[in-house]
Amino acid sequence: MTDPSPDTTARSPQDLLGAVPYLLGYHPGDEIVAVYLAADRRILGVAAEPLRFSAEALSEHLMLQAPAEPFAEVALIGYGPPPIRPVLTTIGRILGLFWPLHTLLWVTGSRCVCLLDSCSCQASRGMDIDPATSAVATQLTYAGMVALPSRQDLDTLVAPDLVAQAETETAVAALAPDAAAPGLLDDVLTAAKRGQRLTAGQLAPLALALTHRDILETAWDAVCGCMWQRDLWLDVTRRVPDRYACGPATLAAWCAWRRDEHALATVACKRAVREGPGHRLTRLVTSVVRTRVPAHRLRRPAAR
Repeated sequence: MTDPSPDTTARSPQDLLGAVPYLLGYHPGDEIVAVYLAADRRILGVAAEPLRFSAEALSEHLMLQAPAEPFAEVALIGYGPPPIRPVLTTIGRILGLFWPLHTLLWVTGSRCVCLLDSCSCQASRGMDIDPATSAVATQLTYAGMVALPSRQDLDTLVAPDLVAQAETETAVAALAPDAAAPGLLDDVLTAAKRGQRLTAGQLAPLALALTHRDILETAWDAVCGCMWQRDLWLDVTRRVPDRYACGPATLAAWCAWRRDEHALATVACKRAVREGPGHRLTRLVTSVVRTRVPAHRLRRPAAR
């Protein structure tokens, strides 16, 4: 599945609330979410900002994250307790100066209220919600999209596993000089596609191999949006010692981007940049991820 994120249409508040966790990659909390909609209500992009700044600063951040593709309306959703209401309303007024507002939803717990003046949708009177049971959530789950419990869980997906790193370090130290044998990458991809997790003995030569530009670019060229590749490169990123993490983290970011999991792609890029700030391919992938252009809208850039 190379393009697992299908066109998602939001025709109701339930559709919007069901789609957001899957398009972000996690269930938002204490955040402002902007959903950018086409004229036919297709979702063209989603951006989220935690409530750490003023309404004016949050508005600017959301405007800067708007998709490159032209859109017709913006739906704003605020997740959090009652103090979020005035912040959400102010952001709505600011963004409304630039784009039409489709809706202005405040979500607290299992309750949703539309704060948009003169709105006649069901949420204008308040309604109980369960986003996980919506048809859109079912559609995105079937398409292979994942919604983690929180934003913090995204960081966990790329965070170092200290025990596994030590095991890999021991295996690296025991490697023979010709450990990076021909066919290593093909063998790794074949095993991962079969659902087999790499052993420390398989991980060690792969860690070394991915420090070579030609092998890393060959692996990059083989990355698709399949779930098994997502699992593979995230697992490798966590288990290799930090000095080897830049390559697999870059591949994990690229896979997440191809799956339209932009939040995950962003945190994977941060890990890659932290471990290898000058790496050429990492800079390229990070630049692409920052455009927030969906994978199917952008031609594949050249690595060289």
